[in-house]
Amino acid sequence: MKFKKLIISSLSVITLMAALPACKKSFIDLTPQGIVPVSTYYNTEIDIKSALTGAYSSLRPIYNDQYGFGEVPSDNTETYSESEVSYGEQDKLTWAATSTNLQNAYSRFYATIAYANIVLGHVNTPVMTQTNRDSYTAQAKFLRALMYFNLVRMFGGVPLVLTEITSEEQAYTYNRATAAAVYAQIEKDLTEAAAVLPASYTGTDIGRATSIAANALLGKVYMFQNKFPQAESILATVSATAGTLIPYDQVFGLGKDNNKDIIFSVQYLGGGFGEGNTFARGFVPQPSGTTITASVTGNSNNIGTADLYKAFEPGDSRLNTSIGIFTSGTFVYYYAKKFIYSSVTGVSEGDNDWPVLRYGDIILLYAEALNENGKTNEALTQLNLVRNRANLGPKSGLSQADARTAIRNERRVELCFEAERWFDLIRWNTYVQVMTAFKANNKSANGTIGNVTATLNLFPIPLREIQLNPKLTQNPGY
Repeated sequence: MKFKKLIISSLSVITLMAALPACKKSFIDLTPQGIVPVSTYYNTEIDIKSALTGAYSSLRPIYNDQYGFGEVPSDNTETYSESEVSYGEQDKLTWAATSTNLQNAYSRFYATIAYANIVLGHVNTPVMTQTNRDSYTAQAKFLRALMYFNLVRMFGGVPLVLTEITSEEQAYTYNRATAAAVYAQIEKDLTEAAAVLPASYTGTDIGRATSIAANALLGKVYMFQNKFPQAESILATVSATAGTLIPYDQVFGLGKDNNKDIIFSVQYLGGGFGEGNTFARGFVPQPSGTTITASVTGNSNNIGTADLYKAFEPGDSRLNTSIGIFTSGTFVYYYAKKFIYSSVTGVSEGDNDWPVLRYGDIILLYAEALNENGKTNEALTQLNLVRNRANLGPKSGLSQADARTAIRNERRVELCFEAERWFDLIRWNTYVQVMTAFKANNKSANGTIGNVTATLNLFPIPLREIQLNPKLTQNPGY
């Protein structure tokens, strides 16, 4: 998609838009199509579908960097001196409202919301079947819900924009909605999307949001609000239909995308089109040069901690798939092997996808919901499905508290490097406790981390947003 937009705040006014007509890798045509005025666009079904695909495409830069918020500020990963300029503030917990990384993330989330709102605002204009109209509407609602889920978890209550913004004055009318209001809208969008979307796709539509993805995300949304009965109900359905726990080493790697463990992922495309991922650049240790990836020197942005490495139980078959080890002098780099393949051809040419929703994640969320609802034996049955795949012995006879600990430990190793750890610690209300202990017992590769306080349970609203729209208030402590 090629577009031109008027930057007001992150609630941008999209003034011109053209199309990138694809979602599935084999269907992507990245030939520039020029700039098309809004007045002559959105008049055909192809226009709507292309605009929707553009919304999907906007996920790529978001999830290229999402580990910087979901992993680096946690006990799972850290930066090294070569990446300190880029992600040091997240590693040391010293971020501020002036953070460029936070501004970029906030802006990208709202850009995708804007694209979704444009589709929703124009989908009734062209002639098309009602089935297709409903599908495009539901997919746009899924994408909007996903972005608001990121926003509300990271920043708390945020401006709730549900229609296309067409003027600067309109952009400045938005105050911060409450977190409860944002969650309510997310639930509404996902419920409506799940009722319409198909359970799966074939051919060039593989990779689009499905009803299973909408329900899986809804279950996750319930878990983040501690709505355990609602979460149990919907996750029971998802766990029965979502996929299969295939061998862990078949989930990740080149050519393994859209497998049975994947419920929804961001689709990347290598081959010189500018649509590949940058995982190798971010995750490969810089001192390794081109010994791990033949054409890319890494930047050590997201290196596993020794604490994460030790969290794997002896015999856990996921360890070798998840973590590679590179030693340079006194430094040991526990790098994210699961997202790296040796033949990547360039910094932005990674072809493997980013999993946003995985079956293993859903099974563990279901186990957690069951346990919180007092059904510990049933929870252990679900937990043991994941442990069995990892060639680990089953858990049995645990108290609710011990089962809670076991499930949380399992999530850490099952989902390591997948931008889940910080969010889990926040929703469990254990972030300060865990990071205080981590600070006391572990020395970062580049020095100690900053003060661990409850302020860090939310990121600050970017200062630029408040300067542009003084109606926005700042989060406490910033």
